[in-house]
Amino acid sequence: MKKLLLSLALSLGTLSATTVMAAAPAFSASQMSQVKIKDLSFKEVMRQFYSGRMGYASVNDEYVESMPNIGLDSIDSDGERTVALMRPVIPYKNVAGEPRYLVIIEKVQVKDGSLVSCHACTATADLYSFKKLNNGQFQLISKTPKNVDYSSNWGRVGLNQESIQEGLQPLGKSLIGSVFLNNYMSFGTISSWWDVLHLPENDFINLYTLGDAGAENSGHYEEGSPLHYDYNVTFKALPENATYYPIKLTYKGEKPTEDYDRINSVNYSKIVKFDPVKKEYK
Repeated sequence: MKKLLLSLALSLGTLSATTVMAAAPAFSASQMSQVKIKDLSFKEVMRQFYSGRMGYASVNDEYVESMPNIGLDSIDSDGERTVALMRPVIPYKNVAGEPRYLVIIEKVQVKDGSLVSCHACTATADLYSFKKLNNGQFQLISKTPKNVDYSSNWGRVGLNQESIQEGLQPLGKSLIGSVFLNNYMSFGTISSWWDVLHLPENDFINLYTLGDAGAENSGHYEEGSPLHYDYNVTFKALPENATYYPIKLTYKGEKPTEDYDRINSVNYSKIVKFDPVKKEYK
């Protein structure tokens, strides 16, 4: 009996380990570098990464039609179809000053030709970074792994093009990335937070939440109301000889307590650091 239980435990352990490995494949720079395309056009990117999944999708939606788009996979049981959109390419430089190019393929849901849009409707995206070779081709540097968790609402992913480009900066001794703003409005209150995009060349591209960026409820209470609050949070990366730079968050304004029992004037800072094991800023 003990032998049977031991054998079963070992089998389950092996199965569990296999599942984890399958869900999180190791990053391989050499495998990435084998991917080369002649240009960063919508046609070339989609043929390289989505072959066998593309098909015609009927679209009559201003947002979807504002970018190159094509249907992915099949229509689901709710009558929805995934449609891939290609954002404009974002040029940037790595920490060595070498030109790089970020490609964002947003994946939204379309039904009866229109974007599936509601307060809780989500979208996702695949991100790819490239460098240009001497022969004019573009070589893949890195990409996002599967199942990256993006903030999104109204059926669109929270990756603002201009904010990402403006927030590009060194975030570690060998790491370039972007700190950019996202927000959400509900019942007259606008809540904001900072997201951090890491663009490494020795690991997968990934997105992390840095922390609170502020909030204000003027859509619900006038400025003279004792229940009105408005505060903002600024950030500053603190360069040092570290893989990931600490980031200082500074809070100013009138901020409610966590239980919303009181509203206090605040002016303080705290430092958050990236935990490479847990993959989070804290």
